[in-house]
Amino acid sequence: MSLVAIWLATNYAANQAYDKILTSKVLQIAGSTWYRNGTVNVDVPIAAISNLSPDDRTFYAVLDTNGRTIAGDINFRPHIPWAAIRNGPVLFNGTYKGVPVRIAIAGRRMPVTSPHPWAIAMLAQTTNARFAFARDLTADTFVVILVMGILTIIAAMFTLFQALSPLKRIEQFLRQRDPLELSPLSLEVPIEIRTLVDTLNGFMRRLAAHQSASRRVMAEAAHQLRTPVTALLSQMELLSNQEDESKKRVHLSRLQTLSRELGALINQLIHHAMVQQRAQTTPLVPTDLAALIRAQMSEALSDGPSREIDVSIGTPDTPCIVDADPTALREAIKNILHNALQYGAPSLLRVELVNRSRYWELRFIDDGPGIPPEAWHQVRKPFSTRSGGRSGASLGLAIAQEVMISHRGRLHFAFREDGLFMVILIFRARH
Repeated sequence: MSLVAIWLATNYAANQAYDKILTSKVLQIAGSTWYRNGTVNVDVPIAAISNLSPDDRTFYAVLDTNGRTIAGDINFRPHIPWAAIRNGPVLFNGTYKGVPVRIAIAGRRMPVTSPHPWAIAMLAQTTNARFAFARDLTADTFVVILVMGILTIIAAMFTLFQALSPLKRIEQFLRQRDPLELSPLSLEVPIEIRTLVDTLNGFMRRLAAHQSASRRVMAEAAHQLRTPVTALLSQMELLSNQEDESKKRVHLSRLQTLSRELGALINQLIHHAMVQQRAQTTPLVPTDLAALIRAQMSEALSDGPSREIDVSIGTPDTPCIVDADPTALREAIKNILHNALQYGAPSLLRVELVNRSRYWELRFIDDGPGIPPEAWHQVRKPFSTRSGGRSGASLGLAIAQEVMISHRGRLHFAFREDGLFMVILIFRARH
């Protein structure tokens, strides 16, 4: 591209320079014409028809006002632009005697009455000198560009090697590490690469935390499953060895209870794992919180609590839009409603959605004993100790806590002045 640009530029410069010389010469010839005794005379200067280069040829002719050749080559008759020569010399490309030429035409007005009262001077030169000048200048420039290009490539390769050498060291360092080693990288690198190293360290810290949490949950899940599975096997063994029908019925009833509890535990573990996975992979989308609450409330009440209970729900008539993962949020609301209907709310359950300017507060209110304040922190964790001899893995509120963290919200507990217990989910409103 540089060579093409230089070739075009040198050709333009050569044409401009040679055109000025050609214009000067044709004006010399036109200036050497005069009118005397009814005829046009000319004294052509030798310098005007001399060649600039041994390889060039010059052709010229001078015409009087009647169009007769009074000097030069009588066969040299290019087209004369009569309208244009009034404004000065005219230059254009042409061909004469089979070779390309550059033609200059200039006129000098004579004191005669005629449609064309002009003495015409015409001068043409071959273009060899122009081409040779542009070619030589381009060749010289090509050498400079070639040398500079080679030096630039060498400098670029050296710079690239220097710039990539820290990345090579990072690659070798990572290759030599144990796959399970997730401690931060401790490398001295240039300031330009430091951001990359910091980003890698941050990623490894998050990965280490995720792996640690996964191992902890798996270990706790295995521990939680071990007890009911052992009890189930024990009951089956007792049942197989029991001949008394009444005692068989007791063992069978116990087996059914243990099976239900084991199924519920496995179901909670699956939901807990699902919530954790979606928190890391699923983007939040605009969701109508009020519509989701009403649908989940209807589903929770469809099973019907075993006791008479006053249930009410209060949500605005307009959509209450928040950024959420509807599947995960539905799981959190379902767990809170299940806890309220299963363990709290002897006779009253209210669900309220309140607008707090930039936030939405979703309140679950019941008249049960509630959770003691000293246990509020503990119940947010999976597999926390359950009060009242309850069975299960205590994952309901832990799931709700993880969902709220992934939604950049908060889970709160509180007692109202009238003694009613509240579980509160706080969401950022979407404007």
